[in-house]
Amino acid sequence: MRLRDLLSSEEAQAPTDLCLLRLLRLPGGERDLDRPVLGTVTIDLPDPGRFVSPGDLVLSGLAWHRPDAGADRSDAFVRVLVEAGAVALGAGEARLGHVPDDLVEACARYGLPLLAVGVEVPFTSVTEYVARGRTEERIGGLAALVDRHRRFSTDRQAGAGADALLELLLAELDLRAHILSPTGRQIAGARPPLPEKTASALAGRFLAAERAGERAPHRTVARGSVFSLFPVRSGAGEGDSAPGAALTDWLIAVEADSDDWNGERVDLLDRLARLVAVERGGRDTDRTMRRRAAERLLALTGPAAAGASGQALLDEEEAAARLAAGAAGATGATGAAGATGPGGRLRWQAVSARLDPKGVHGFPVAASVRDLLEEVLLHPRCLGPDAGPRMAVTAAGDGAEAVAFVLVGPDAPLTPDAVVRVAGGSLPRGLRAGERLAFGVSDPVGGAAELRHALAQARNARQVAAPSEAVAACGPDDLAAHVMSLLPLIPAEVRREFSRRLLAPLTDYDRRYRSDLVPTLRSFLEHDGSWARCGEALHLHVNSLRYRISRIEALTGRNLSRLEDKMDFAAALRMG
Repeated sequence: MRLRDLLSSEEAQAPTDLCLLRLLRLPGGERDLDRPVLGTVTIDLPDPGRFVSPGDLVLSGLAWHRPDAGADRSDAFVRVLVEAGAVALGAGEARLGHVPDDLVEACARYGLPLLAVGVEVPFTSVTEYVARGRTEERIGGLAALVDRHRRFSTDRQAGAGADALLELLLAELDLRAHILSPTGRQIAGARPPLPEKTASALAGRFLAAERAGERAPHRTVARGSVFSLFPVRSGAGEGDSAPGAALTDWLIAVEADSDDWNGERVDLLDRLARLVAVERGGRDTDRTMRRRAAERLLALTGPAAAGASGQALLDEEEAAARLAAGAAGATGATGAAGATGPGGRLRWQAVSARLDPKGVHGFPVAASVRDLLEEVLLHPRCLGPDAGPRMAVTAAGDGAEAVAFVLVGPDAPLTPDAVVRVAGGSLPRGLRAGERLAFGVSDPVGGAAELRHALAQARNARQVAAPSEAVAACGPDDLAAHVMSLLPLIPAEVRREFSRRLLAPLTDYDRRYRSDLVPTLRSFLEHDGSWARCGEALHLHVNSLRYRISRIEALTGRNLSRLEDKMDFAAALRMG
């Protein structure tokens, strides 16, 4: 916006011939009307210099002016404005009824254009008009730049433009924005970055809103600031995501309230999100080699290859070596964050992830579970900042499982705790009722020959991950923690039949006589067979408790004083 645009605007003019913004002095002649107006500032202090920036239109109600102080005060005020780079002075007439002559003369002396702001014109209307014109100008320029980038990116390999796009946004619209993964990993954005907990909370809010079908952008509050969340769709932003696919979508978190924006600005952010989706597609292309290596390793470690120990093992080692070479080439031979063990020997871990949809149609699909596992492992808390080249992920099984092979240092293994901290922060808010995400992590192994064992270990660990949690992770240590942790490894139909046969006499008795033998048995075992503590918990006299236990033993033919029978009952209750 230029000074002449402000004077000729309809909003700055009266509906009659009276000009509410009158040009009093134009010392530089007509060329002064082409001065750019970059902003406005309202000042009523006698020394305004530190509040004025180059290009500002200064608005003053003249509270600082004293008629008895002579021309020196006006002279000092105008001189400071000129030194600070002000483009013009708008003097309000409300206090004095006119603009003082000494101020007019000072503006003429220092070459500063002077406007008279009529009583009927609030300073806020001038400020809003300038800000609106400046924003529209910025949006137009940014939209053109975004369109040029889009055309340019179609002719090149994408993948390095997300940071540049956000820098463009920040510079042109004076906004802070961050590109986040569904786990809260910060991919690009303003500095300093968001605190990790804030990023995770924003990702969780985004997933919850997408799961509920809310219309984007999604507004939320974090750290006392309003954020607007724009989806970066997994499918390059074209059309709506499939049900549940938001679990793998990125988001742009803008530190502003989108309700205050016009349609043009919202549309601009939507277009930016589509461009970031294209950039993400380019990054995914870089993982193609590693995904193919993971597919090969999965095939070679599967049951079909278990008996072919000769050529299959050589192929397995070759596939692993290719993946390791890719990691070394991407991070540097000595900079792979400990990807080699003592003597240069590689350390491998296998990870198994499964999303149980519990009947939700349309999701998961194999690629979505694979992408979800990649997003979890890419978080710095799991494998460090250079995780990408050190991991290979592929879909497995029935499409609800994904498998990863990762390179780790001898002193920095991937742990189930790290996985569940990352996945359990935001992802539960994106899961629908009944859905469950489970991870299994193997011990580190020394080479390709042991990958088959590592994968089996990871899958076994995944099956025993806490069944009551929406997101859970388990490792080999958990397998050995308690005999009950092995129950999920028993086929489901076997578990159900064992539980039914052992407990059926008790459930039938409870149903027929409306008694509580099964709850009594559960409480007795939970209190380690203590008559006093169990009776207190059930509000029963010890003699009444003894009668119930004797009925349980008589109906089942078991003896609750024997360790084996206690373990059988505990297993049956757990598996029922």
